[in-house]
Amino acid sequence: MKKAIGLGLIVGVFFALFVLFQNYLGATAFYIAAVAMAMFAVLGPFGDYLKAAIAMLVGVIVGLASMVILALYCPLPPDNLLYVAIVSGIALFLLVVLSVTGLRIDAMFLGWAAALAGLYPTYLANAASLASAIVPAAVGVTVSLMVGLALSVLVIKIAMAVNR
Repeated sequence: MKKAIGLGLIVGVFFALFVLFQNYLGATAFYIAAVAMAMFAVLGPFGDYLKAAIAMLVGVIVGLASMVILALYCPLPPDNLLYVAIVSGIALFLLVVLSVTGLRIDAMFLGWAAALAGLYPTYLANAASLASAIVPAAVGVTVSLMVGLALSVLVIKIAMAVNR
């Protein structure tokens, strides 16, 4: 029980520090890390966390590519809803095809959705500013997802310590 309390304290302090310093890390969407923490329920105590991390990064890359394609080759907002649907559908199809390589589709979807959540408001407000926002958003989303995944490992350790 002491181990579970100690690990729980580490998770709480680490996440609080992440939220406190999120602007310095370029990760203003700390809720993405919270969502990534939920991966512990999916991965379980013996899950392949490295494969999940790689799948999340693949999802982020596909999400970033989707936003670049929308900004460069499709009509700008507000006349772009059909194009958003087409590009999103193709991106998700690509993720499903990539899942046959053994990558986790749920982690790829999480990475893709996080990248879109980080960039879509900028795209709607001013698509031209995506050029300066894409790198900080990519870093922020990636840091958020990896922090969430690391915290999920600690949460698994807590669950295993409590259930002994």
